[in-house]
Amino acid sequence: MRHLPLILICLLGFALRLHKLDDVPLRGDEAFSVQYWADTPLAISLGEIAPGEPHTPLVYAVARAWRMLVGGVDSVFALRYLAALGNIIGAAGIWALGWRLTGERRIGLLAALLWALHPYEIWHSQEFRNYAWWAGLSVTSLWLGARLVERDTRADWLAYALIGGFCALAIYTEPFTTLAVTGYALLHRRQDGGFLRRLLSLQALFAALLVFGFALLQVRSGYAATYPGLQPAFSLPEYVTVFVPTLTLGSSIPLDQAALGLAISLWLVVAAAIVYHYRRSAFHLLALATVLPLLGLGVASQFWDLFHPRYVLSVAPAILLLLVTGSFCLAEWLRLWIRLDAGVLALLLLSPWFALAALTLDAHYTDPSFRKAPAWDALDAFLNARVSERDLVIQLASDAAFGYYYRGAAPDIGLPVNGSQSVADIQASLRDLVDDYDSIFVAAREQAGWGNAGAVDAWLGEHRQEVMRTHADGMPVRQYRSRQVEPSDAPLASFAGLVSLLRYEFHPEPLPTGEWLLWLDWQPRSHSARALKTFVHVYALGAAGPGELVTQADQYPQAGRQDASAWDLQAPFRDVVYLPAAGIAAGAYEIRIGWYEEATGERLRAEQGADAYTLLRFQHGG
Repeated sequence: MRHLPLILICLLGFALRLHKLDDVPLRGDEAFSVQYWADTPLAISLGEIAPGEPHTPLVYAVARAWRMLVGGVDSVFALRYLAALGNIIGAAGIWALGWRLTGERRIGLLAALLWALHPYEIWHSQEFRNYAWWAGLSVTSLWLGARLVERDTRADWLAYALIGGFCALAIYTEPFTTLAVTGYALLHRRQDGGFLRRLLSLQALFAALLVFGFALLQVRSGYAATYPGLQPAFSLPEYVTVFVPTLTLGSSIPLDQAALGLAISLWLVVAAAIVYHYRRSAFHLLALATVLPLLGLGVASQFWDLFHPRYVLSVAPAILLLLVTGSFCLAEWLRLWIRLDAGVLALLLLSPWFALAALTLDAHYTDPSFRKAPAWDALDAFLNARVSERDLVIQLASDAAFGYYYRGAAPDIGLPVNGSQSVADIQASLRDLVDDYDSIFVAAREQAGWGNAGAVDAWLGEHRQEVMRTHADGMPVRQYRSRQVEPSDAPLASFAGLVSLLRYEFHPEPLPTGEWLLWLDWQPRSHSARALKTFVHVYALGAAGPGELVTQADQYPQAGRQDASAWDLQAPFRDVVYLPAAGIAAGAYEIRIGWYEEATGERLRAEQGADAYTLLRFQHGG
């Protein structure tokens, strides 16, 4: 089959995009897209969501249509499949573009292989956003534009109008790439005034539709005038240190990005010079498609903080084609001295790219430091199983991904609301809330750089007792309860007339950190001569009764804040005990508790003279 190599390349690229597609949970922007683009009726999303977001109306329509096609938003795999499917189209698009510009199918095939393996394309192909499918269509539109300039048939006009127009309406930065087609036409058909007028009219229509949508949504609402941007501000050196390495390879490069960016930039300059010398026509379009979007984004970033490579993902195919075409041209020259096929030589010249791409892909798939999103699924699974309607969950990051996975009985809020909310306002919100709930669960972390970070935990730590501290796959969780403990006229046990056990609460399911959590409510009865420690021992239960001691926790009550020689006899308190449970085999166990003097080891006697009180028996695992 003539196109079998291309088909195999596309299948390889598609497989890489589907590999571990749903292993990582949704990140915040993705979850926002799912909830407010896909899972919200189009009329509502365009009327209420779009005026507060810098995205085109087409993006909402595509997301909503995909949601209707896959039947809902419960499957992360099905949601992300859209990006993977739309992006792999770019492999065929870059193949056709490379062949069109150079007249060599091999150049197109090698460029398609680079697209299939491109880590940054794969990164975006594994999330429910518009960048991946836009990138796949953008390079296809670039090919159709180049074909239109060269052939000028009715079919070419129709294809470019449909694909180019759709692509131009997919993101506000695509017109920078559309300008590359205009520049290419001015260079190669400058004598054909009729053609240029028709092309400019068509592209003016694209621009008018885009401007109309922008004016209708973002300008009318005043959002365009107040939106500051959420990405870094413009920085000229970052073109080299960030944009070049990211667009050439990806964002999960486990190497020094600045040095790598400088090296790749020099490589691109050499490749561009070679292409300019040997393939002048190809150079014109590729240079325009590289430079114009970068410059356009730079100008826009003078007004909004939008200086991020994903907004010019359309530059990646031009960069890849410069490298591939330059390598083939150099390979043809090297054949004068080296008796190898030009294709083999080109592959050898591009071997550094393949090696770096393999390293970057490995980091993307396996290195936790490059994980796209924290473990929102694990965090919410823990909360879903633990909270009740009498609790409140405070999510510190105000991240939409939390809401996608959270199904707990407790109401949830985001606090701080954003990084600029004042500490006084946060404290006022907490004062109004906490008395209405039995427990306050605080989950996740504030966003990096928020000036009010730590305000929620600081206030709760001062006014409530922390009764649980753990994490779910790295996502921190704290639980707070009132410091006041209700007295009881019927204590469960008494120890030498010094202290009584009022009640307890034990969670037999270990925390994600591998500990059993036990709460003990104590009532001081009198003072001791010296400070006392508590012990909690866990014994394995066999046919003959308690056997081996498997784990224990000995501690001063409330980490030393309660001193038996001076404690308040009118104030019952809660002690929190963490019992190490990691590695303990499934089976039946018994918990015994008591008090003792650390200096002598002498235990306080409970009822019937026992030196420990049998609290409970439970089944672990199995």
